[in-house]
Amino acid sequence: ASWLTGSLFQPKQLFWNGDCTRRCRCFRRNLIQCDPRHCKSDEECALRNGLRGCFSTRSSFCLAAGGGVFRTFDGAFLRFPANCAFVLSTICQKLPDFSFQLIINFDKWSSPNLTVISPVYFYINEEQILISDRNTVKVNGSHVSIPFVTGLSTKIFSQEGFLVIDSSPDIQIRYNGFNVIKITIGERLQNKVCGLCGNFNGDRTDDYATLRGKPALSSVVLAQSWKTNGMQKSCNELQYSQYAASCDNVQIQELQSDSYCLKLTDMKGFFQPCYGLLDPLPFYESCFLDGCYNHKKVQLCGSLAAYGEACRTFGILGTEWIEKENCCKRAGGRLGRGELCPAGAA
Repeated sequence: ASWLTGSLFQPKQLFWNGDCTRRCRCFRRNLIQCDPRHCKSDEECALRNGLRGCFSTRSSFCLAAGGGVFRTFDGAFLRFPANCAFVLSTICQKLPDFSFQLIINFDKWSSPNLTVISPVYFYINEEQILISDRNTVKVNGSHVSIPFVTGLSTKIFSQEGFLVIDSSPDIQIRYNGFNVIKITIGERLQNKVCGLCGNFNGDRTDDYATLRGKPALSSVVLAQSWKTNGMQKSCNELQYSQYAASCDNVQIQELQSDSYCLKLTDMKGFFQPCYGLLDPLPFYESCFLDGCYNHKKVQLCGSLAAYGEACRTFGILGTEWIEKENCCKRAGGRLGRGELCPAGAA
């Protein structure tokens, strides 16, 4: 079968087919027996650690992208333009042996007006990890070389173009040093977290809650409630709303064309396998709105990277699109700071 191409299995090893509709066992060379199976209601078919299988969906991810698009742990979407530092997620119901807080700062370049995520502050138990970019990491105030393991056994390493902070089974953070950060949390943190990423209770309708737990009347009110003080020289969460409002129809029509943001929703494109699992519309909207005041090519690559990384969570997307879209930049101009290149790319 085509889905077995390139796979090696040991005798009597159990494995799933590509869409988890059959579970198979290898008995000996060229002899495989498969039985119809399917994932349970609280499981998803995914590729994890190189193995295809049914995995619990009780761990979930939150994603923030530089254009100001957010996906909460429960799958709700939020969008607001910002140039401030915010609490992305933190413990709000105390656990006896665990605490964390993840703060991200939206910084902007003067030319172009592109919002990037930098720096990132991650506090876990008694340790502080500060990340300025993929290559500049401080643990408790001291620069460290990657890979690194902290005194409390949090692993910090590079993988496929991302800096990974791994404190399994509770938290894993993936950050591309530029415009995408994703935090994945485990089952025991259900309904114990708060922040822009929501409360991880399985209900996406109650994720727009302020610091005081009350429903937010708008995305700007929500953002303001989770804004932190003292981490930015200037902060105006309304500034880019004014930029976007000044975008003319010609610019919008160009950005909505096949050659730009519509690549996110092309049913024949490289993201097609993702659409049944992750709605591309919020990323598409962010792409053409932010493209009004950003460098169009940079914005397109940033939006593609945000959706691509979210899609990769489900184990069904590689990094081939990066070279196809000419989004891989090792040097030169402002793009060099935000390289999207996977490890080993030219």
